[in-house]
Amino acid sequence: MNNETTKGYKEFINVLKRGKWIILLITILATLTATLLSYYSMKSSKPMYQTITSVVIGNKEDIVNAKSLSPTFEQIANSSTIPRNASLLLKGSVPALKLQKSYEVTVSADAPILTITASGESQKQSIAIANAVITSYSKEVKRIYPSQIMKIMENSGQSDLINNKFKSMNVILAFLLGLFLSVFIVTFIGFFDDKIRTKDDVEKYLGLHVLGNLPKRNKSHI
Repeated sequence: MNNETTKGYKEFINVLKRGKWIILLITILATLTATLLSYYSMKSSKPMYQTITSVVIGNKEDIVNAKSLSPTFEQIANSSTIPRNASLLLKGSVPALKLQKSYEVTVSADAPILTITASGESQKQSIAIANAVITSYSKEVKRIYPSQIMKIMENSGQSDLINNKFKSMNVILAFLLGLFLSVFIVTFIGFFDDKIRTKDDVEKYLGLHVLGNLPKRNKSHI
């Protein structure tokens, strides 16, 4: 059993050796394609900036009650009222429909803390969107729950670009995909290849024992 397994491994290695140029070519092409696509995608995309704002809802005394209302606060933040009112605060410079796609809201599982991430084509615009969303959201929460208090815990603007970076992960995935695909193709071709190349092939397909090997000679030695 171990002998058969060893022969199987040897045969697989020989198949890979015979198709090494196919493996190399497909892997290089896949990697280069992903590199070029990532580069041109980086160059052609508009730069986007982010502003992250965290909001705490409620005082220490009613923190438990505020925590139980976290799902409701998240629904309010994701309602169409917030971007509509925020657009009015921005004097229509950003349409409500576009503004709704310009921010995301996440709620902490352990505390009534909402994190609003706003994106804009400039740092100034992302900060303006974040402030408008917070103001609109605060007014809406006050309207529904007049006793609730909201405090801004953190307001940080990221000056670096969020979508204008080279996506190296795509290149790594393309390299792995090209490698696995090329190995599969070479193995598939080798499965139907019935040519006899080695002494192991002679013993396997013809059932004959090999007595010896003739050394390979160049024409200059003949």
